[in-house]
Amino acid sequence: MKIIDRQGKLFGIINILDLFLILILIGTGIFAATKFLGNGDEGILPTGEKHTVTYKLYNSAEHYFVVDRIKPGAIIRNADNNQVIGEVLEIEKFPGKTYLANADGEMVLSEVPRKYESIITVRTTEAVGSTPSVGGVNLLVGNRLRIKGADFQMEVLIYDINPEAAS
Repeated sequence: MKIIDRQGKLFGIINILDLFLILILIGTGIFAATKFLGNGDEGILPTGEKHTVTYKLYNSAEHYFVVDRIKPGAIIRNADNNQVIGEVLEIEKFPGKTYLANADGEMVLSEVPRKYESIITVRTTEAVGSTPSVGGVNLLVGNRLRIKGADFQMEVLIYDINPEAAS
């Protein structure tokens, strides 16, 4: 028995083109079901309402003249799309550090002169959905983004997220 006969039927039962079409329809149905029904992740916030979210942004070694321009009360924006991502509540500055080779060739953690490691605490009430999103950025720990203020711009990582229900 041939796999494909003269009429183009697979095992003499179904046309190959019909089988291909059926497989495409099944694949499309599975894709649509997973896309619209979701994967069951709950996220960190209830959906359908605005929330106040306080989060921290981290930068490991930025020039002092950039970090010194960030002040509490400043509004910061996403540098890529200019949307507001929150208000600065606090900025913590520590001496910037990096690994350098010493005279023996060992890697040691050394302070970098005139650079700061910084943690910027930001609050926003624009986050909605089960995964908070603000300014076109999902607030997920480890997400990298570029921020800007009135007179500074820098690249940061989202370091910590603390959601609260808006009152």
